[in-house]
Amino acid sequence: MDNFKHLLRLRDWDAERILGTIGVAIRLKNEVKNGIYSEQLKGKTIGLFFEKPSLRTVTTFQVGMHQLGGMPVTLEPKSIGLNKRESVKDIARCLSRWLNGLVVRCFKQTLVEQLAEHGNIPVINALTDDHHPCQALAFGQVMVEQFGEDLRGKTVAFIGDGNNVANSTMELCAKLGMNFTLACPKGFEQKKEDIELSLPDFKKSGGKYRLFNEPRDAVRDADILYSDVWVSMGQEGQKDSKQNHFLPFQISDELLSLAPKHCKVTHCLPANRGEEITDSVMDNLQINLCYEEAENRLHAQKAVLWELLF
Repeated sequence: MDNFKHLLRLRDWDAERILGTIGVAIRLKNEVKNGIYSEQLKGKTIGLFFEKPSLRTVTTFQVGMHQLGGMPVTLEPKSIGLNKRESVKDIARCLSRWLNGLVVRCFKQTLVEQLAEHGNIPVINALTDDHHPCQALAFGQVMVEQFGEDLRGKTVAFIGDGNNVANSTMELCAKLGMNFTLACPKGFEQKKEDIELSLPDFKKSGGKYRLFNEPRDAVRDADILYSDVWVSMGQEGQKDSKQNHFLPFQISDELLSLAPKHCKVTHCLPANRGEEITDSVMDNLQINLCYEEAENRLHAQKAVLWELLF
């Protein structure tokens, strides 16, 4: 399987392709602001298979495909019945006869990999329990818009759980020469194997990986603080126990005051205000870039479609 023809995880792409895709996203964003819409994907169709709920991802892929002249088709999990009515192999082979691409938001990373392996159309990971590359590309677009294309030496401090968004953000940093800092309670770090797979990219690009169990230490040299929910989809039963561990890791005005004055904040959304981030930080649009990142989801995903389907 050629992972380069898919977007299964960001570490499968090299820095040139990541920056090139971000460059396309920025161009498409500027064109839309000027009322210019491309017909680049006219006649193309993508399938949207979502096992998990979504606001930003499903909306931006649908709108994005329309803006590029193509059409999205919703594939209902209950109707398809993966591994119930039909095998993944048979479904992938059939969808490849009808669609030009497949966007999948699911629990298991192995599902997107199996669909890519058995089909012959591009598969885009729109979130699994392990990775969220589309979110990372939208964040990368924010970083380029803020700091320019050369992001080497910039420091991203991810304050919270070592989850799928943390993994893809780490992979982005490793490819582009940024420093990635994770601040989380003991026992909630990223998987060792995920870190080890990114270490060669950090070494090649000049970036660094760091881990702190104290958020104050993590923010002191940060250019941007990144936040996400403490309890990911499918982990709702762990909320009470996790909340006790994560309360000191809330992004607040107090924590932000320990960071450099130029430091910004973002959140992948949805946000639990008053938990991982305070109202005052969320509503301070001078420093909070999360809505810009949400807007970029549209254009970054259009750029991915442009890259893989054209």
